[in-house]
Amino acid sequence: MGLWSERCDMELSRAEWLDIIPLIAAAILALVGWIVTYFHRWHFDNKANQLARVNRQLKELYGPLYVRLLASDEAWRCFWQQHRPQHGQASYFGPGLDLSEQEKQVWRHWMTHVFEPLNAKTEALLLNNIDLIDSSDIPEPYVQALAHIAAYKAVLANWQQHDYSTHVSVNNWPHQALLDLVKPEYEKLKRQQQQLINIISKT
Repeated sequence: MGLWSERCDMELSRAEWLDIIPLIAAAILALVGWIVTYFHRWHFDNKANQLARVNRQLKELYGPLYVRLLASDEAWRCFWQQHRPQHGQASYFGPGLDLSEQEKQVWRHWMTHVFEPLNAKTEALLLNNIDLIDSSDIPEPYVQALAHIAAYKAVLANWQQHDYSTHVSVNNWPHQALLDLVKPEYEKLKRQQQQLINIISKT
C-alpha cells in the first residue's frame, strides 16, 4: 500500500511538471522578449537623442554661424575690391597709414550698415547657444570675436556723437581662426547627422 502511494505521488509530480514547464518556458520567452525590446528601445532612444542634439547644433549654432562667416568674408572681399585705400597696403588701417576723409567715411558706412549687423548676429548666436558647444572650454576664436564686437560698440557709439577719432576695435576680427574652427565642426556634424539618420531608419 505504501509503495503504491509513493508511485502515485511521483507520477502526480511528473504530471504537474508537465503542466508547469510550458508556463516556465512562456515566462522565460516573455522575459527575453522584454529584455530585447528594452535594449532595442534604449538603443533607438539613445540614437534619437543624439540626433536631436546634432540637429539643434546645426540649426541653432553651427549652420547659421558658418553661413554668416562665409557671408562676412564675401562682403569683406567685395569691399576690399571696391574700396581698397590709396596707400595700397594689406590692411585698411595701421601705423603710419594715411587715409583720406572719404576713405574713412566709406569705412564707417560699411562698418555701420554691413559688418556690424553681421557681427551682431554672430554675437547673438554665440551667446544664446553656448550650451551647444561640445568643448568644456570656450574656444579662443569665439572669445576674440566677442571681444572685437563688444569693443566696436564703443567706436560706433562715438561715431553717433560725430567723434571719428577711432575707427577700429581693440583687436582684429579673427576671421580665419573662426573659419578654421567652425567649418570642420559643421562638416563633422553633417556627417554625424547622416550617420544617425541611417542608423535610426534601419532600427
